[in-house]
Amino acid sequence: MNLHIYCRTILAFCIVASLIACQDKDKEEATTTENSTSTQNTPTPESDAVKAAPNNYKVIADSLGIRMLEVNVSPGDSVVMHHHPDNALYVAQGGTVVFYGRDGARMESSLPTGATMIRPDEWHAAKNTGTNAVKVILFEINRPAGTASPDAKTDATKVAAEIYKLKNDSLGVRIIEVNARPGQAISMHNHPDNALYVIDGGTAEFTASDGKKQTVELKSGMSLIGPAEAHAVKNTGTTTVKAILLEVYRKM
Repeated sequence: MNLHIYCRTILAFCIVASLIACQDKDKEEATTTENSTSTQNTPTPESDAVKAAPNNYKVIADSLGIRMLEVNVSPGDSVVMHHHPDNALYVAQGGTVVFYGRDGARMESSLPTGATMIRPDEWHAAKNTGTNAVKVILFEINRPAGTASPDAKTDATKVAAEIYKLKNDSLGVRIIEVNARPGQAISMHNHPDNALYVIDGGTAEFTASDGKKQTVELKSGMSLIGPAEAHAVKNTGTTTVKAILLEVYRKM
């Protein structure tokens, strides 16, 4: 009788020990998989778009935690897998592009000329499957997440809504389309840290909050990144100035 009880006890112990060992193994495998996935999703210098695809991505300005890239993809061209932080884009020349996620997901996108988007941190590869060369101006925001609201009294889109048109507002970032006809003047207003890409150039006179004036020749294709500022502006040239303005409501 005692021997029978002893054997049953030993058997029960072995079963419990086996179950514990299996659970520990499952936890170890889960932890290993989680750590592996985390490592794979961590951006590296090699996953930077400019390093991964230098023939397609060109830096045109980089300051204040904002980087502007000119992206060119010819018909049939493929772009290898790479990473972007939170970003905003303006389609200078549209077309059809297929994007591939790291999980193998495939998404075909029609990018019309003039379109704007704001997107969160992402990985993708891409291929131009259309017949047109695609050109995009990409703004990468290398700043911590967080948002702040513009002051309605000095917000450019409120002060001069006919000139500053809000296109997108997300993730603490705004994309604004600027159109200023010859002779048009914009009263004093404010911008947070910002980036400007000039689509159609011209001449503008900027008046700072202290009254100091400066005339600037804005050339088509010009890219500028500047700190927060208040100013008034007047188009003193003979052509309509058109630009894309990125406002970043995030702290450095």
